[in-house]
Amino acid sequence: MSRKPTTITAQPGTPFIDVTREFDATPAQLWRASTDPDLIAQWLGPRGVEMHVEQYDVRPGGRYRYLHRDADGTEYAFRGVFHAATENERIIQTFEYEGWPDDVCLETHRFEDLDGSTRLHTHSVFPSIQARDTAIESGMEDGINDSMDRLAEVLQAGPPSQQAQVIVDISMSLDGYVAGADVDAENGLGVGGEALHDWAIGKKSERDAEILEQTVARTGAVLMGRTTFDIVDGPNGWGDDVGYGAAHQPPTPPPVFVVTHKEPDHVRLADRFRFVTDGLASAIEQARTVAGDKDIVVMGGGAVAAECLRAGLADVLSLHLAPVVLGAGTPLFQDLDITQFELTDAITTPAAQHLTYRVRKGADHD
Repeated sequence: MSRKPTTITAQPGTPFIDVTREFDATPAQLWRASTDPDLIAQWLGPRGVEMHVEQYDVRPGGRYRYLHRDADGTEYAFRGVFHAATENERIIQTFEYEGWPDDVCLETHRFEDLDGSTRLHTHSVFPSIQARDTAIESGMEDGINDSMDRLAEVLQAGPPSQQAQVIVDISMSLDGYVAGADVDAENGLGVGGEALHDWAIGKKSERDAEILEQTVARTGAVLMGRTTFDIVDGPNGWGDDVGYGAAHQPPTPPPVFVVTHKEPDHVRLADRFRFVTDGLASAIEQARTVAGDKDIVVMGGGAVAAECLRAGLADVLSLHLAPVVLGAGTPLFQDLDITQFELTDAITTPAAQHLTYRVRKGADHD
């Protein structure tokens, strides 16, 4: 990797800092590294500090907060609000070190396409010249240089960070059920189970709709079990107007991989489904071949979702916790070690708590 220089400009007598760096990456690759919380944690900040991203919601009005922990265990918290986010082009956000709550900075990040590489421009506006100078004196320059070098390393790593994530995305009641009792073809969510999906179909708010749209947009392939397939392919299931993503389904629906012991004799929506008879792991690998750098979403039912978590095949658990108690039905957390989850995001709407967890694997448990 050729090491390109980072240029930091702080003109005397002004409250501005400008940072410029060219990367051997496309704007889309640099955008993802600048917006994906898992990638952010790999490069943002000086070397030698432990990074923990609590929230990173890159959309207008979205918020972020992260912690740096040094070798002595001292924590430094940073937070802000995103004001604009144009994919692959520009991010405008506030930046605040919580130790200096009165010195909120406004940052603009621009991604300049150089036809094969991308130049990142960052323009920071401080509330005063004194605040700008204090930030410089605190060692900000070293942190910027380290961050830019580490970002270049993340981008050079390439495919592993671009690989599709496996996301278990499912709605659940307060008492842990993803469907009510007595599920059948006529009542696919069981007794009272329709309330689990109010956030997506019934009583959804504008924020609920945004969450659903974002999930659908990043989906490259879908996984489901045989029971769920029998319901969605049944006479009361999916159709031309309602499919994956409910009313937000894309013009070209993502392919759906069905984990089953035996292929069905008849498929109503034959163009949407592919059947896998040699297990969940095989289904995920087949889905990965078509998902590209988009996500593989495990949407149900409860048995397949639980198996995916139990087997360590999931990267993320996206849980939509509905304010309803079912009392019986299909449980999600059966024979699962709940210590394997790390909360990375939480969004509250009247219809649900939308909770995102990173699934900790292997050595992460230690």
